Amino acid sequence: MLAMLRPLTAIALLTGCATAISDCPRLVSYSLVEQQQAADELAALPTGSVVAKMVADYGVVRSEIRECRRGL
Repeated sequence: MLAMLRPLTAIALLTGCATAISDCPRLVSYSLVEQQQAADELAALPTGSVVAKMVADYGVVRSEIRECRRGL
């Protein structure tokens, strides 16, 4: 379980870095293959998984970053 949290923590920390051109954090892009693999792994988690909630929260943050970048 701890091994699964390390990549998520790293992603969260890395995506929180702002670029020099704006106050909006940089949004990391993922390939379709990576997105499908993530979806498969997420679906395999047990119901009520805290990791699944964290991923959902990360999805909200990504949406907020997109909105922030549109306003530039």
